[in-house]
Amino acid sequence: MSPANRWILSVLALSSPVLAGAGGRNRPQRQPAPAPPPAPHRAVRPNTGAPARREVLDIQNLRVAPAPRFPNDIPTCDVLVVGGGLGGVAAAEALARRGRSVILTEPTSMLGGQLTSQAVCLPDENSYIEREPGAGTRSYRELREELRARYAITPGIVPGRAQSVGQAWVSRISGEPMVWEQVIRARLARLSGSGGVRRVLTRHQLVEVRRFAHNGRYHYADFVDLDSGRLIRVAARYLLDATEFGEGLEAAGSPFVVGQEGKSEHQEPHAPPTPRPDWIQSLTYCFAVRWQPDGPHTLIEKPAEYEYFKSLGEYTLGYDYVDRGRVYYKVFERVPGAGGPFWTYRRIVAASSFRDNPRYTRDLALINWRGNDFHEENPIGKSLPEQIRILQRAKAFAQGFLYWLQQECPRDDGGTGYPEMQLDREALGSADGFSLHPYVRESRRLQARFTLTENHLAPDPSRPERAWGEEFSDTVGIALYAVDIHPAKGEPPLLVRALPYHLPLGAFLPAGGPANVLPAAKNFGATRLALASARMHPTEWLAGEVAGNLAAFCLEKDLLPDAVREQTGLLQEFQQRLETSGIPLRWSTILKTP
Repeated sequence: MSPANRWILSVLALSSPVLAGAGGRNRPQRQPAPAPPPAPHRAVRPNTGAPARREVLDIQNLRVAPAPRFPNDIPTCDVLVVGGGLGGVAAAEALARRGRSVILTEPTSMLGGQLTSQAVCLPDENSYIEREPGAGTRSYRELREELRARYAITPGIVPGRAQSVGQAWVSRISGEPMVWEQVIRARLARLSGSGGVRRVLTRHQLVEVRRFAHNGRYHYADFVDLDSGRLIRVAARYLLDATEFGEGLEAAGSPFVVGQEGKSEHQEPHAPPTPRPDWIQSLTYCFAVRWQPDGPHTLIEKPAEYEYFKSLGEYTLGYDYVDRGRVYYKVFERVPGAGGPFWTYRRIVAASSFRDNPRYTRDLALINWRGNDFHEENPIGKSLPEQIRILQRAKAFAQGFLYWLQQECPRDDGGTGYPEMQLDREALGSADGFSLHPYVRESRRLQARFTLTENHLAPDPSRPERAWGEEFSDTVGIALYAVDIHPAKGEPPLLVRALPYHLPLGAFLPAGGPANVLPAAKNFGATRLALASARMHPTEWLAGEVAGNLAAFCLEKDLLPDAVREQTGLLQEFQQRLETSGIPLRWSTILKTP
């Protein structure tokens, strides 16, 4: 019998109550837990082999969902990608292009993460994203152009406006979350098949990850269908964690860190004197409002904690800059020091971009501002009831900001309140008008062979001529964005410049735990300060694309990921493959040599 067949039969033997014996008499014993990896520092949680959790979080509906013990379906594939956000989609695409079979799972009903279920549909990018040569990967740039092509054939589009239908000033491109998802679905459909994307399982939440006893590697993972209650068990050669909170790392027993490192750990310029594991960036329930000058106007209900929420001082149009102090924005007028008016900051669709299209007769704007950044609590590591309570408070906090905008916000023309800002209950694909999933800025982070730090991307006062951050011999991509901390409770905000920088392969290689579990989103090996830059749309996509290519390369060569970094010939071959696939590796190919 071939090793592959033995592997599949081992999954079947652990999967079926029929194979296990009708009354459990012949049911195989649970494998003993492998020895946990050495604890490198805080928040390392090895897989203990404890009984499967019987309940999971349905984050879209904010409820606890039961998970059965035995699977109804037992598919296999080369690589399982857990999480259908930008990193997960990029990883699945990269694997499929290499001819590897993929199953992609996602707990919400939408693929695309930041762009869709989290509603940050005007991507946070950099000034090189549309240059040639530029900083974005080829596949990420293609995604953006396919969105524009879809708007270009929309009836009534004004010539040239498909480039950015919202005409917002925070991003060079905009689109409705559901249109972004249509583009993503179409891209995956082109890569579907037995040797590509085999299944896309939305509304499926991870329940448990099991590992082989003899080598500690990932074996299979269980998921519950949140709508039907059925369990599916997926066995694969690799698991890529592209979840929003990094729960795949935790479930697999990969060592991870949470929160803010202290100054002594990496000597980062903006690290606090002591570690603050409780400092996890705020999360945001985004919402969309349509400008409706004519009545009737429906006002949002005042949340129960409104007075307390308001006392926190976040319900304001003021924004604090390091170099300018506080700037008080106006809704439609531009004031000195502001990037533009509040309304056009993240406007999704401008009515002026269309003529005679009844769908687009009013402006539609995304609200993603300090007023809906919830920093009071964070759900990472909490019990299921606590996670639901915290997320419900976060949504109520966002609701309170809309209440303030409609009734108490200072008007440009005098008076208070903009009841004309009407919650659009269809734009985000949710039942209540708020994003299906909170916008998550910070995840569990892998403890990796190499840790990217603020020092690798921060300007060096002793070298003002330096054009980019530290170069690595194992570079696998480039990125650029400011170090942007949306603070936790009691933490000061931080927005400081970063140089163009490089991502090292070592940041994707686990320092312990299962060797066939890789990070594929904003959870690779980096400090909190470094990930405060690398969490943005194009870099999360890059992380997924690197992880997908790495898993495909290792499967092709029949080796483990560490070998790619340790052997010069393999590393050079892998880097060449990345470049051929459209991933720029060095800023020296884009910027002038310093």
